[in-house]
Amino acid sequence: MRIKGKEGRIKICIIGAAVVLLAAGIFVSIWMNRLPAPLYRPLRGFSNMCSYEGAVYAGVNAPYGQAIVQESSIFTIWEDKVYYVEKIQEAYDSLTDELLEIKRSDMDGSNEEVLAEDVFLAGAGHEKLIGDMIFYGYEYDDSYRMRYAYVNVNTKKGGRLKTDRIDEILGYDGNYVYYKGTDGNTGNILGRIRMKNGRDETLVSFAETDEEGYIDSVTFAEGKFYCFTLVDKPNSYDYRTYTYRLQIRDGDSGKIEKEILVDFTGSSNYSVLVQEGEAYTVLNGKIIAVLLEDGGIREIGSLKEGEYWGIMHFAPGDGYLYYEAIAETDEKTGNNDYFYRVPLSGGESELLKEWFTV
Repeated sequence: MRIKGKEGRIKICIIGAAVVLLAAGIFVSIWMNRLPAPLYRPLRGFSNMCSYEGAVYAGVNAPYGQAIVQESSIFTIWEDKVYYVEKIQEAYDSLTDELLEIKRSDMDGSNEEVLAEDVFLAGAGHEKLIGDMIFYGYEYDDSYRMRYAYVNVNTKKGGRLKTDRIDEILGYDGNYVYYKGTDGNTGNILGRIRMKNGRDETLVSFAETDEEGYIDSVTFAEGKFYCFTLVDKPNSYDYRTYTYRLQIRDGDSGKIEKEILVDFTGSSNYSVLVQEGEAYTVLNGKIIAVLLEDGGIREIGSLKEGEYWGIMHFAPGDGYLYYEAIAETDEKTGNNDYFYRVPLSGGESELLKEWFTV
């Protein structure tokens, strides 16, 4: 039907204006919700030892390393700044009574500044520096799962992540916080939270503990999840028959992109360090590097007689892999915990420190 006259022209103008407004609204919505390109930075966990620019640094009571001047056993170093936890008040009845702060200073201890004052139960692996953001625990929820806060180390502005699903923070790319966690309805998950609006998103749900598909440990790097996953259990009651593999999942969809065809058999107490295209771990008593591109294996060294668990710590860029080995207690020395370094090119391990661990 044709539209004639002045009334018709008015209707056409109204329709045209509506179309323009709709298009403008869509454009503004897309513009407002667009995300900057992700910026992947290494995750710097707070601990009593830290590798930085080819050296190993030690906090209070650390087994090895160059001592930092800050009186702290929970710290990390990034861009020539030391980030550390300081105790402000001792616990009265329990550790939850401690008053703790996260501070930052120069390597020599100068220019000290407070970044966070509501730190809760520090030292259990909750404190992590990723780029310009520190994430840390501030309280337990009703199920004794840690709740997390964050602070920008440049602006000193922070907030709290509004979710009770986080078990472990894995990464941050400037847009999203990535985590391993638990959902009350679906169980174990890999998820992410958009920092701009707090939207909590499940990327993948995975199996329960000791079921095929269970992700025992996971590392997030360069937009990928590196998941140490239980893939086969011929005998449900014999851990020695369990088989684990390293699966690489996409950080946006959670879907498996690649499964490294290297079988890790037995108990799940494998320690995996993912760095620069390789995964360092122990397999059948050998310290190896697994090439993530094609699954090739490069032997670096081996555990000593009586050692049964190798814990990968770091490869700081000095040509060595630093690791810890748990062993049967030596009757002569009384020690059972050993800290080594081994050349990444392969060779004999050098013992740096030994002690007894209960």
